[in-house]
Amino acid sequence: MLSDLVYQSKDDYVQDLQDVQAGILIFFENLVGFFMTLIAIQGFVTIPAMKVSFGYLMKWQLANQLLASLNSASFYFFGVLLDIKFVINNSRAWGLFTTMLSPMIMSQYLMISFNRFFALATPVLYLRMYEPKMLRFYVSACWIIPVLYISLFTYYNECDYKFYHYGWVFSYGVTEKCGTKFQYLIRGVQTSLAYSIFLVDCVTMVLFVCFRKRVLKSHSSEIRKREINFGKQVVIQGFVFMSHGVLYNLGYSWFPQSISEKWRVFWTTAFFSNLAQIFCTIVIFVFNADFSKWIFGEKKTRIVSVSG
Repeated sequence: MLSDLVYQSKDDYVQDLQDVQAGILIFFENLVGFFMTLIAIQGFVTIPAMKVSFGYLMKWQLANQLLASLNSASFYFFGVLLDIKFVINNSRAWGLFTTMLSPMIMSQYLMISFNRFFALATPVLYLRMYEPKMLRFYVSACWIIPVLYISLFTYYNECDYKFYHYGWVFSYGVTEKCGTKFQYLIRGVQTSLAYSIFLVDCVTMVLFVCFRKRVLKSHSSEIRKREINFGKQVVIQGFVFMSHGVLYNLGYSWFPQSISEKWRVFWTTAFFSNLAQIFCTIVIFVFNADFSKWIFGEKKTRIVSVSG
C-alpha cells in the first residue's frame, strides 16, 4: 500500500510548515526515547539483581534501541526539520540501517523471551544454556546475522528502503530487479519475530500460572513479588508488540477520513514505530520490581529487635 501512497520524487520536495511539525514530533519523540533508554541501560549496569543473564540480554537489546533512536532522531532533525538536502537525497543510508536495526532489536527480544521460558521450564538446562560464553554468542548472532543477510539481499537484488516525503515515512522502493521481494522480507521478518515473541511469552505465562505454587513457595516474598511483576511485564510487552504490528499494517484505514492522508500515514507508521520503543522502556520501569525500587525508591521500615 505505502509504495503507491507515499511516492514523491526528491526533486519535487519543497519544505513547508507541516514538514517542520513532523520533524519536531519525531525528533523530540526519539530524544525522550534516547534518554529513557540511557537510564534503563544504567539501571541494568547498576542494579545488583540485574547482573544476571536476563540483565545482560536486556542491556544489549537496549543498546540496539539506543542506536535506533539516534538513527531516527538524526535523520528527522537534520533532514526533515532543518531541510538539509544532502540528508534527504541520501536517505537510503538511514533507511537501510533501519531495516537492519529492526530485526536486531526484535531478535534480542526473542532471546529474552526464551530466557524467561527456559528459566521456568528447565532450570537445570537453563544454567548451561545461559552461561557467559553462550550469552555472548546469542548477542553476536543477533547483531551479525541481520546485518549480513539484509546487506547481501539488498546488494544482489538492488533493493532500496528510503524516505518518502508524503507521509514522512521510510518505505521500500520498488525496482525492476527487486520488485516486492524487499517488502516481503521486511514484513515477513518483523511479523514472524513479533508472533514468535508473543507465542513464547504466552507459553511462559501458562507455565507460570500452572506451576506458580511450586515456583512461589520455593522463594522468598521479595522474589515472589518480582516474579508476579514479571508476569505483568510479559503480558504488557507482548501487547505493545502486537499493537505496533496491527497499527502499522491496518491502522491507516481506522483513522477518521477528516484527517489528511499523509498525516494518517505518519501517525500509523513513523510516529507509532518510534513510540513503541518508549512504551517498552516504560514497561521495564513500572513492572520490573527491581527497576521500580531503583527509580521511584522504597520506604524503608526500621526493624527493632528486642531480646529478653
